[in-house]
Amino acid sequence: MAAMNCTVPLVSIITIVRNDRPGLSRTIASVARFKGNQTEYIIIDGASTDDTLRALNDETTSIVDTVVSEPDKGIYDAMNKGIERACGTYLLFLNAGDELLADLETLIKSQSEEPVILYGLANIVTEDGTLIYVRGKRLFSLHRLFKGMPLCHQAILYRRDAMVPYDLRFKIISDRVTTYTIVKKHGLSHTAFVNCIIANSYDGGVSGNYPYKLRLEEENLFYRSAGKPYYVAIKSLNTLFRYKVKYPLLRLLHKKSKSLPENRNL
Repeated sequence: MAAMNCTVPLVSIITIVRNDRPGLSRTIASVARFKGNQTEYIIIDGASTDDTLRALNDETTSIVDTVVSEPDKGIYDAMNKGIERACGTYLLFLNAGDELLADLETLIKSQSEEPVILYGLANIVTEDGTLIYVRGKRLFSLHRLFKGMPLCHQAILYRRDAMVPYDLRFKIISDRVTTYTIVKKHGLSHTAFVNCIIANSYDGGVSGNYPYKLRLEEENLFYRSAGKPYYVAIKSLNTLFRYKVKYPLLRLLHKKSKSLPENRNL
């Protein structure tokens, strides 16, 4: 995707939003804490029907560089619009509600080379800010992406000249597909992992609202598109094993452990 003509900043942060003023305000405030002279901040609003854009006021004009508000075809279409308008060497997608926790300029400058993907960790938190777990780990195999998405999208910096548009056939896992496509083309040796927390990602995002059947259909499409149709069978067998063998066995063992007489010292 070609970007607009502009002076090249080091990183472009892209926030997509629709009808979420509190979330957008929280994200803008977090970006403000770390935004330097080499950071571009873009907000893509999906034609909000509430007062979301009122989060953009006089205090945020020095933080936000570009605002677009128009209808879109979903979150990944909105992200593609952000890519089209971005100028940074790297891109970070920080959705409304999520919080930036790292100085991205310093993080990028700490690298001796320019990896196509620079990724780290993210806190997965509840709406009240309670930590659930930390997501993200070093990727040792491309095939790990067939099992699921071990990385957090909000903790991945994509080099813009290596970026590919999000595939709109996928409503849930397009970020996983994009990550796979880039890593497959350039190789794991051209990626870099940093052991630091980059963002807070709030649990219960859009992907969690879709039915499991749709996720399964998208994964099957991903496997076929990647030339790995046999993963459809592998995934089905793994699911069958979990629900017909593993989980029933765990429940049985749990019941037996509860029925054992209590060991008391007399």
